[in-house]
Amino acid sequence: MKNLLKVLSVIMLLGLFMSPGVLGQTPVELTFWAPFTGPDGPYMERMVNQFNSEYEGKINVELRIIPEGPDFLTNLALAIRSGSPPAVAILSPTNYIRFMDNLTAYTSDDLLAKYGLDIADFNPNIMEAVIKDGKVYAIPLGTYCLGFYYNVDHFEAAGLEVRPPQNREEFLEYAAKLTIDKTGDGNIDQWAWFSFGGWQFRVLWQWYSVLWQNGGSVLTGDGSKAAFNSPAGIDALQLWVDMIHKEGAAPKEPADPEDAFRVGKLSMHVNGPWMINLFKEQADLNFRVAPMPVLGDDKGVWGDAHLMCIPKQSSAKTDATFTFVKWLSDNSLEWAKAGQVPVRTSIVQSNEFAELVEQSEYAKQLSYVNFLPQSEKLAEIESVLLEYMDAAYLGRLTPAEALAEAETEVNSILRRR
Repeated sequence: MKNLLKVLSVIMLLGLFMSPGVLGQTPVELTFWAPFTGPDGPYMERMVNQFNSEYEGKINVELRIIPEGPDFLTNLALAIRSGSPPAVAILSPTNYIRFMDNLTAYTSDDLLAKYGLDIADFNPNIMEAVIKDGKVYAIPLGTYCLGFYYNVDHFEAAGLEVRPPQNREEFLEYAAKLTIDKTGDGNIDQWAWFSFGGWQFRVLWQWYSVLWQNGGSVLTGDGSKAAFNSPAGIDALQLWVDMIHKEGAAPKEPADPEDAFRVGKLSMHVNGPWMINLFKEQADLNFRVAPMPVLGDDKGVWGDAHLMCIPKQSSAKTDATFTFVKWLSDNSLEWAKAGQVPVRTSIVQSNEFAELVEQSEYAKQLSYVNFLPQSEKLAEIESVLLEYMDAAYLGRLTPAEALAEAETEVNSILRRR
């Protein structure tokens, strides 16, 4: 009897240790690379923590915040070549193409059947950037683009209707009334606009937006030559140069518009949705946000996106990664609170998203957001454009001269292999 009890005890003990509840299921470990070094980082960290809590014991995600730029891309390429890529990495539409051969891709039908991810719920304009030859190479988490910030108090004081200008003519009328020497000492105390200065790429983005509104392009369709030295491109640059040298509504020297708008020295400003929360922190700043005004012939605005890209890896890891990616997408309303724009139609049309008033204004542009050409030489191209645009803003070259010089150098870059 004692021996029988001993045997039963051993069996029970072994059963206890071998049971799933005690042994536990070893969670699939995932690494998530993201360039969220700004205020959006803490939002993503909270989202990852929430996912890990919900999938405890099954999937565990480690978030690694890595500054965006050449080093991010170089390190990702090295990780892929060494056979130890992150489970998922955030890339832009202009960058993910260089990794396409190493990314997991599915048809939209496969994504729906295998993971319950319905591509039909994503904005088609945004999805166009990630579908190649009928396969989806990345899942957009969200997008961001330029929006129009304006100071309500300035508009009211100038006797303007408190709404954004509807066209170029009205924009110039607003600019004249919002440029004010308050003390009469010959110095402007309140500017309508800053054409250049501050974050240099924002200067490019405002030019791109009007270039596209004019029906122009940055590069030719095959990406082999510059296309910006055109009537559309020259007109777009002329507008911003004229704000300085003809309209007198913007300072002649470069100045930081973000700080000037925040402290009430600037009336109108274009920037991304990441500025929403920062401007809201300024207690005495009474501002609103609207879509980018149509200053050309049709709607168009510069934009970019955070794409969730999944390098090729084991099937178990791939399945776990898609579970995580779908969860982030399903919960992208939380991501919107960081100053982002969801790309899921069901979320954009929800009552909860409508409560995010400023982000909702940005979302009105989803159908006509323009992404930059998918060229590996884009960084070099933009460096050239910035150099010659500065010369135009400073009055050293005309817009036509600046873009002609830039065209020559960009074509030289594109000819190099």
